[in-house]
Amino acid sequence: MSYLLAIDAGNTRTKWAVLQYASGEILQHGVLNGDDMPAAWQQCDRVAVANVAGPDRYTLLDQQLKPLGVPVRWHASTMQACGLSNGYAVPEQLGVDRWAAMIAAWQYYQRSCLVVNAGTALTVDMIEKTSPGQARFIGGIIMPGMRLMQTSIANAAANIGRALGVFQDFPLNTQDGVYSGSLYASAGAVDNLLQVLSEHCGHVVPCMLSGGDAVVLLPLLQRHVLAREYNLEENLVLQGLWYMERELP
Repeated sequence: MSYLLAIDAGNTRTKWAVLQYASGEILQHGVLNGDDMPAAWQQCDRVAVANVAGPDRYTLLDQQLKPLGVPVRWHASTMQACGLSNGYAVPEQLGVDRWAAMIAAWQYYQRSCLVVNAGTALTVDMIEKTSPGQARFIGGIIMPGMRLMQTSIANAAANIGRALGVFQDFPLNTQDGVYSGSLYASAGAVDNLLQVLSEHCGHVVPCMLSGGDAVVLLPLLQRHVLAREYNLEENLVLQGLWYMERELP
């Protein structure tokens, strides 16, 4: 039986999963800590990597993967993959993590949808179905993620501090105000793009969320009075890498 090691090297964390190559089932997954190679990696006979963390992370991962002695593919965004076309002005400049997440979401829904990655940055990407089995990425936004918003205001304004607040509908202290503001800003961006895409498509579209802050973002989105479909998928980029790997020789 063949196994794929998929690695999502982001700006904050490096996530990994071991997938059964034939089915895409995730057998084990985790977050890479330090230089130690997880024991689960030893069973894999191929590796697929999405790295948006730069050359230093590439060098580190390359050193960690060499002892496996198996083929390693460093994926990049392309003009087309898995029935999805890439409308970015320069397709290869689209972050490969966004591309992999969109591919996985398209395979899941097979209809127009919104794809959200709530990590260091918050990305909100729009997919339009063009025909049965075919879709295109028609645009998306990039903005600071929740922690980056909180850090930036703490660095730029006096007397804010770095103490963490909690979400409140009616914040009555600075820390809760900063945290609640960053959450409202993130949810507002997702909600606005969901409305834009739904109007463009002529019907309400579903939304797939992933990333470290998706779990705190989802409850606020679900409070919306209009019926909307949200799905939370922790390993969306890793699943997208499996689809991309399966399509290539």
